[in-house]
Amino acid sequence: MTTEEREKVRSYLLTKKLPIDLLMEVEDHFVSQINEVQIQKNLSFDDAFNVTIISWHDDLKLSWDGSWSLEDTSVFIKISTRQKLFSILKKSLMIAFITYVAVVLSYVLIPFEVFRISLGILVSLMMVYPLIIFVKEKKYFDFSKKYKNIRLSAYQDVVSIFFILPMSAGWFFRFVLEMNDNFLDPSQFKGIVINFLLLFFFFFETSIIICQQKYLEIIKKIIPYLQENFKIPD
Repeated sequence: MTTEEREKVRSYLLTKKLPIDLLMEVEDHFVSQINEVQIQKNLSFDDAFNVTIISWHDDLKLSWDGSWSLEDTSVFIKISTRQKLFSILKKSLMIAFITYVAVVLSYVLIPFEVFRISLGILVSLMMVYPLIIFVKEKKYFDFSKKYKNIRLSAYQDVVSIFFILPMSAGWFFRFVLEMNDNFLDPSQFKGIVINFLLLFFFFFETSIIICQQKYLEIIKKIIPYLQENFKIPD
């Protein structure tokens, strides 16, 4: 397949609003399928390309599904996004639950004042760590700003959410300083609420950290592709 033919495939896929990480995968499938059809049916590139487009029509067809987002999207994008989200949520919930259990065990087994300091340090680290990663890897997080008309990955809309929770940092530190030695008592309504908030906090922060890692992994993977085909702006 010539460079011009490959560019034609890429241009078509861009009209289907595929993020670059998905576009790379689908482009390879398109190229392989076109080559296979050309060989099997002895067709020209254009004819084989049309055959391939038809076979992918239902998966890549853009439409509005009635969701809160008014943007048209395809079944293929929605399925891929759900799979990514489910994977992140599943891993985050597992890590959050393990962390929560460790906190509860520490609450039961170690002196309360030691526990209070330890919990304060843990909460601080989980809130600050995403910000450290963002500053350290800022050049990669800024890629989406350079390509405003091209979606790089399904992860890019989530990686900045970590700014929401640190706004409540004062509340968390006040909570750690003022909590008493029965604040996790499940026999009290307040204790039930605090247990739930702790688990939610661990889940939320873990999700952000994992999403950042996935985003950085994807961006570093697609940079050579962007450099070759889209000419990264200075």
